[in-house]
Amino acid sequence: MATKIATAKQFYKEALKNIKWLSLTGNIKFNYLAGINRAINPGQVTKLAKSLEMMGIIRPVVIAELSFVNGKLSKYIIDGQHIFNALIRLGWEIPYVIIKVDSKQDLVEKIAMLNASSKTWSMQDYVTAWSSLKEDYVKLNHYFQVYDLEITELAAILMGNIRGGGNITKILKAGEFRIINEQKNVGILNNLTDMLKVVPRMNRFENRYAVKEYVKFLRSTPKYDHKVFLAKLSKNKEKFILATQEEGKLSELFEKLS
Repeated sequence: MATKIATAKQFYKEALKNIKWLSLTGNIKFNYLAGINRAINPGQVTKLAKSLEMMGIIRPVVIAELSFVNGKLSKYIIDGQHIFNALIRLGWEIPYVIIKVDSKQDLVEKIAMLNASSKTWSMQDYVTAWSSLKEDYVKLNHYFQVYDLEITELAAILMGNIRGGGNITKILKAGEFRIINEQKNVGILNNLTDMLKVVPRMNRFENRYAVKEYVKFLRSTPKYDHKVFLAKLSKNKEKFILATQEEGKLSELFEKLS
């Protein structure tokens, strides 16, 4: 993806050379990419409409002519659907550019690239987009609904990665997420869920630390007895909370409880 268009800024710079304007009274129709792009948030449309009234139009809507969605060549919004609706609300003409998209893979890559430098897309939006193309993302979305974990933590576990963090974020956005040894890692998720039921409620930092250390502990303990561990953990809740306050202490506690 990086070899085609380096950044979203460069993309718009090239696209603006061929900008067109859509009149609200014209016959051209733009369609939405349901199931790939995120759902439209009316509140966001309202904010953009107010911003447009103060600052004017700052970028065009990006359109692709696709035939692989419904079998007919039609124009689809791949970026700027909130701006599109805000401009309709204001009754203004809509600036747009048409880009070439060769395949569904290329489509999702371009959508992800256009949103990579923006905070408007959440990690869940990326997962939804790639789910239209890749089965591993469909499964990730399913497990996200089953297990009460942040999606990057969940993805790291399903990939067999104990670190998570920024690297997992980049992998998810780029469409490179792959589930490794699914049965084993789902077992780890089930054990983790049991563990989190036993310990007192934690803040976000403590929770992330506990998840990381427990998964690392499970992967490095071949003779792990889940029932015995949970029973001992239940009797040592206070020690557990103290251990979450200092890096490295949880791994020592887990070893003692195994």
